[in-house]
Amino acid sequence: MLPLDIHIEGRQVDILPEWRDKIEEELARLQKHYHDPILHARVEIIGTGHHRLGAFEIHLVVSVPGDTITLMRQGAYVLPLIVEAFDVLDRRLHAHSEVVRQELKSHEEVAQHGRILSLFPESDYGFIETEDGLEVYFHAHAVKKGHFQNLKPGTEVKFAQEAGDEGPQAIWVQPLH
Repeated sequence: MLPLDIHIEGRQVDILPEWRDKIEEELARLQKHYHDPILHARVEIIGTGHHRLGAFEIHLVVSVPGDTITLMRQGAYVLPLIVEAFDVLDRRLHAHSEVVRQELKSHEEVAQHGRILSLFPESDYGFIETEDGLEVYFHAHAVKKGHFQNLKPGTEVKFAQEAGDEGPQAIWVQPLH
């Protein structure tokens, strides 16, 4: 699927059908790879004839939710230049997706409810049983508004979890009474 808004233009050069096809193919490929849609794409191919790096330039401007990515490449032949530019765009979109995912991850601390399943006071950790039966590790330092030593098996808690090295772990735990 292609972005809804695509502009392909030539400056000092006519856009050949195979160039347009390659650009649309690359945009469709990128659109499949990323969760966020490409909202707008502007591709400009410029025939310069005087660059030391080649006779053509390609300018890409792509808008995705929350960002606009621009890049420029120069080269002697248009089709390899298109491929190179879209490979760079692919890496930039991947980096953008990582940033967005990290931002979402840091904001998605969703409180869950559970019960203290077991405690190991001599080692300052315990396990919470979630409502769906999952066991979640927690450390004494994760306990908020209460003290680890006041917890008992069966105590109801709310907590947020993340993936730990050895399974799910609570990043904070709060007793409910």
